[in-house]
Amino acid sequence: MAKTKAPRKPADLEPMRHSLAHVLAMAVLDMFPEAKLGIGPATDDGFYYDFDLPRTLIPEDLPILEQKMRKIMKRGLGFEGAEVRPKEAIDALKAAGQPYKVELAEEFAQAKEPITFYKSGDFTDLCRGGHVKNTKEIPKDAFALERIAGAYWRGDEQKPQLQRIYGVAFGSKAELDAYRKRQAQAKERDHRKLGKELGLYITEETVGAGLPIFTPKGTAIWQELLRYLSEQQTAQGYQFVVSPHIARKKLFEISGHWEHYRESMFAPIDIEGEEYLLRAMNCPFHVQVFRAQTRSYRELPIRLAEVGTVYRYEQSGEISGLTRVRSITQDDAHIFCTPDQILDEFTSVLSLVHHTLELLGMQDYQIRFGKRDPESDKYLGSDAMWQQAERDIAKALDKIGADYFDGPGDAAFYGPKLDFVVKDVLGREWQLGTVQLDYFLPERFGLEYAGEDGDVHRPVMIHRAPFGSLQRFIGILIEHFAGAFPLWLAPEQARVLPIADRHNEYAASVAASLREAGLRVSVDDRAESVGKKIREAEVEKTPYMLVVGDKEAKAGSVALRSYHRGDLGVKKIAAVTKDLAKEATDRVLSKTF
Repeated sequence: MAKTKAPRKPADLEPMRHSLAHVLAMAVLDMFPEAKLGIGPATDDGFYYDFDLPRTLIPEDLPILEQKMRKIMKRGLGFEGAEVRPKEAIDALKAAGQPYKVELAEEFAQAKEPITFYKSGDFTDLCRGGHVKNTKEIPKDAFALERIAGAYWRGDEQKPQLQRIYGVAFGSKAELDAYRKRQAQAKERDHRKLGKELGLYITEETVGAGLPIFTPKGTAIWQELLRYLSEQQTAQGYQFVVSPHIARKKLFEISGHWEHYRESMFAPIDIEGEEYLLRAMNCPFHVQVFRAQTRSYRELPIRLAEVGTVYRYEQSGEISGLTRVRSITQDDAHIFCTPDQILDEFTSVLSLVHHTLELLGMQDYQIRFGKRDPESDKYLGSDAMWQQAERDIAKALDKIGADYFDGPGDAAFYGPKLDFVVKDVLGREWQLGTVQLDYFLPERFGLEYAGEDGDVHRPVMIHRAPFGSLQRFIGILIEHFAGAFPLWLAPEQARVLPIADRHNEYAASVAASLREAGLRVSVDDRAESVGKKIREAEVEKTPYMLVVGDKEAKAGSVALRSYHRGDLGVKKIAAVTKDLAKEATDRVLSKTF
């Protein structure tokens, strides 16, 4: 078993980035002496700091602040830390007119945590530490202030909205330039931009935030992904169920979700004097299917699958395109098995997720092993239950030799889990599929089966979703492929381009041949030049263009063009139909004729 360390910021960059946050605060105070300070941590790419300011910042303020920061850095300031008694710290912050820092210090005092201040020149900040020795160590050309955003204090909409300044910082100018290049590429691949340009989905204010609607083109991608998964699940003995989108609140009280997950659930709906909830998860419904009849060990494992839409209350400021939505369609399944079957079932699910990611060219991933934080009270079930579940998952990881890293505190409230953290073509990391082991819900709902020994036993549940959220997965795929999908996923797989009106009839027959082979095809019979038709097809990232004119009509052929490889020459329509159909059916990433 290959256990790895969790991905993290380079150790030498984090103190530098944290130090830059302090320097930014100094620059802001120089511009706005009355500024109230929030927090200023290091991030994966740099740093940010939150401020309560007398006016709204504008983009033109950022270069001014950058210049001030560089002047401060030239002074070669150090960072001197000292622990301060709680009352002394709170009094000092009150005297300085820093209410947000006062709130933090009071919380530290209540939790009996040490309170430390760090001094740089005339600037002193409440801070846990982690700085460079001297500001001259920071490369002056390897950081930049990027943007301004609003941020509620402590992430609470009921609290004041502060202004957050984001900065990026690296070890050298070359690294900063490389980062900016990646950002420019990411901007071009942004699924919100491409989704609109390619007509894959829409969002409408009259429908609501976080509730995307997939167009016919976007739905073609959706259906192909689910067709693939359905084939895999059918072959592995899954049975399919359909459950309602609402249920009595009582169901989620029994499952523990209302107690531990209510902040992410929509408010109850009153129906005839009783409270109902929009479902935020599918598992309590699948439990009902299992417990609806007497079960024997001979039936297990029982694998119940559903493409189910759930609804989660995401804050409006967190909603983004397809990657953060309020309607989430999951490729969900729950496996009910005996303890002896856990290893085989878990490894089978891991293999399915691996095959799925490999099929899409996403082989570069790590597995995060989400474990319980023993110090937290958010987890349900006994210590023995958790220890057994974590041992079971470790055995499955050992069996397949997977790379993974521990995620303390990342477990679901009912059991440990594995999350697949995938790196895309731009090196960005995304959490996609998940697999969870659950001893708790079977106990909570009193699930039982008759064992071979004649006694009653309790099954174990495995929760799994290879894609996770279909909306999010498609959003990430759009960016991963830059909208140029492999043939099997492309909304429009081929476009027939007649050169003149007299070739329209033959173009229609070519399209009919391709459709008969199961391909998604259109005919561009507009009175436009073939050059313009090709350019537009390429802009729309159509995988194949079939140009037809007099010679092609006479010979029963097409002049074939590929989006990725350009002109592929003249080929017989029967051969093209066969080859394209095979490429789509085999779900290949690329094809060379």
